Amino acid sequence: MDTFDFSHAPYRYLNTSEQIALQKAVNIVFFNDGETVIQANQAIEHLYVVIKGLVQEVGADGEMLTLYHPHDTFDTRALMEGGSPHRFVVAEQALLYAIPKETVSQLISSNHRFGAYCYTRIADKLAQLSHRNNESEFESLFTAKVRDAYKADKTLWLDGNTTYFQAAQALKTNKTKSALVRHHEQIGVFTESAFRDMVIAGNSPQDSILNSTAFNLISTDIDDFVFNALLRMMHHRIQRVVVLENGEAVGTLEQIDVLAYFSNHSHLVAQRLERAQTIDDLVDISGQMTRSIELLRSNGVRAPQLAQLMQVLNTSLFEKAWRLIASPQLYEQSCLIVMGSEGRGEQILKTDQDNALILHPNADPAEAEASAEQFSATLARLGYPPCSGNIMVNNPMWRKNVDDFKQMAFSWIRSATPDNMMYLAIFCDAKAVAGDVTLLADVKAHLQQYLSHDSGMLMAFARAIDMFDDHRSGFFTQLLKRNQQEKLDIKKIGQFPIVHGVRALALELRLEENNTFERIQKLVQHHIINEDFAKDLSEALSYLMDLRLQTNLALFRGGSGKPNQLDYGKLTALERELLKDALKVVKQFKQIVRYHFHIST
Repeated sequence: MDTFDFSHAPYRYLNTSEQIALQKAVNIVFFNDGETVIQANQAIEHLYVVIKGLVQEVGADGEMLTLYHPHDTFDTRALMEGGSPHRFVVAEQALLYAIPKETVSQLISSNHRFGAYCYTRIADKLAQLSHRNNESEFESLFTAKVRDAYKADKTLWLDGNTTYFQAAQALKTNKTKSALVRHHEQIGVFTESAFRDMVIAGNSPQDSILNSTAFNLISTDIDDFVFNALLRMMHHRIQRVVVLENGEAVGTLEQIDVLAYFSNHSHLVAQRLERAQTIDDLVDISGQMTRSIELLRSNGVRAPQLAQLMQVLNTSLFEKAWRLIASPQLYEQSCLIVMGSEGRGEQILKTDQDNALILHPNADPAEAEASAEQFSATLARLGYPPCSGNIMVNNPMWRKNVDDFKQMAFSWIRSATPDNMMYLAIFCDAKAVAGDVTLLADVKAHLQQYLSHDSGMLMAFARAIDMFDDHRSGFFTQLLKRNQQEKLDIKKIGQFPIVHGVRALALELRLEENNTFERIQKLVQHHIINEDFAKDLSEALSYLMDLRLQTNLALFRGGSGKPNQLDYGKLTALERELLKDALKVVKQFKQIVRYHFHIST
C-alpha cells in the first residue's frame, strides 16, 4: 500500500525519475464516512487518488455529480485553477493518496503527456480513447484463426463424374466460386475459372470436370492463423487454400474471404445486396452485416462511424426488401420511411422496427396493407424485432395516404399531449429509404408550414429531456444506493438527453438535418451553443454510443442481461473517468435546453 500505483493514467506516463519524485512526496490519508475532503471554493493543496473506498462530488444543489472509485483521481482541473465550486465528501470510508500541489506542478512542467492529460479539454480527452483503441487495429490479423474466416456453410462437394454443365449449376445455386471434388481416394478443387479454360480447350459441357480439377492441393489447418494461410496463397500465387480439420478436407478459404474478414468490407455487402434476388438472400446478408459490426468494432472503429455505415447498408437492405415485396406499381406509389435512431443514422445493432408507409392517393389500400404485413414479417425474419409501440407499416396509423399523413402530423403540433410529442419526435428523424421520396418531403413541408414559434408546444416537446430523470437523485446517487450491483441504462441517462435536446433545438430552427452530430454543427452556426461546447457535446455523445455498443455487443455474444444496461463496476478507471466527463457535459447541456425553453424542474 505504501507503493504508489503507476499503472493508470496519467501516472503511467511518468518516467522512472519522475515516479521516484512522486513516491517520495505522496502521503496516505484516511477519511471516515461523511467527512469532507475538499470544501466548495476551498484553496486546494493536494491532488487525491482513491486507494480504497468511495468519494462523491456534490454540486451546489446537493446532487451527486460524480462518484470516485479506487484508482480514480480528483480534482486535477480544480487543483490547477485553485478551487472547485463543488464539495468532495466521503461516501464510504476512504484511504487516499495525497500528492502535494508543488509536486504535481513540477511533473506537469517536466512531462508534457502528464501535463496534457491534466489540462486537456473534455472533448480532447474523450477523443483520445479512439486513438488508444486504434492501436489494436491490426491485432486480429495475427490472432484470428482460419475457422473464424472461412465459410463452412458454403462448402460444396462434387463427384469426379460431374459434368461441366452440372458443376456450373451447382456453383450458381450455392453462390460459390469453387468446389471440393471427391474421386475415389483423391480430393481435388474445381474452380469457376475452369469454365474459361474449358471453352478455350474446346471441351463439351457434358464432359467430366476431372480434367479441370486440381489434385495437388495447397492446404491449411483449420486452427492455423489466417495470416499464415494468406502468406501461403501469396507464396504459391493462388486464390484459395483447402481447409483441413484433423487431416480431412472440410472446405476452402478464399482470398476474398480473408479480405472481407480483415477490411471494412461494406462494399462487398452492398454488392451482395444489389445482386440479391430473394428474401432468403437478404437473410444471409443481414447476418453478415452484424458480423461486420463485431469485426470493425474490434479493429477500433468508433460507434458513430459504424452507425453511418449501417445506415447505408440498412437503407439498401430495406429498399431491396420492399422492392421484392411490393408490386412495381405500389413501389412507385409509396414512400417507405424509417424513423428514430435509424432515421438519424445512429443505429448500429438491430433493434425494434420504427417505420411507416406514405401512400400516393392512387395507391391501392388493400394491396398496401397486404404488402406492409409481409414487410413487417420479413424484417422480423431479418433480425429486426417488432416495435413494442407498434410503430410499423403494418399498423394502419403509420400507413396512410399523403393527405391523411399530413393531417396526422398537423394534429401533433396542435395538441401537445405526451403521446403527440413522442410521435412528433419520432417523425422528426424520418428518412425515406424506398419508393417516391417526394411523398415524405411533401409531409415535412406541410408540417414546417404550420410549425410556429409556439413556445408552449416547443417547451412541451423539449421537456422530454427529463423523461428519465429522478430529480431527487442523479446517476451516481442511484449507483451508490444500489451498492453498485444494479446496472443502469446508458441510453436513458446519457444518450437520450443529448439526442432529444438537440432535436428540440433543431425543430425550433426548422433544420433539415436528421443526424445529431450534423444538427450540433448547425446549432453552432445559429449561435445556440459555442464551438468548444459543441465539440464536448459531440465527443460525449460518441463516447456514450461507444459504451452502449460495447454493452450490447456483449449481449449479442451470449451475455446475460438487458440491452443498454451498463455494468459500471466492470469499467476501467479510464472508462469511468471518461464517463464522468461525458455525464458532466450531459448535465450542462440539459441546463442549456431548460433555460432556452424556460423549462422548470
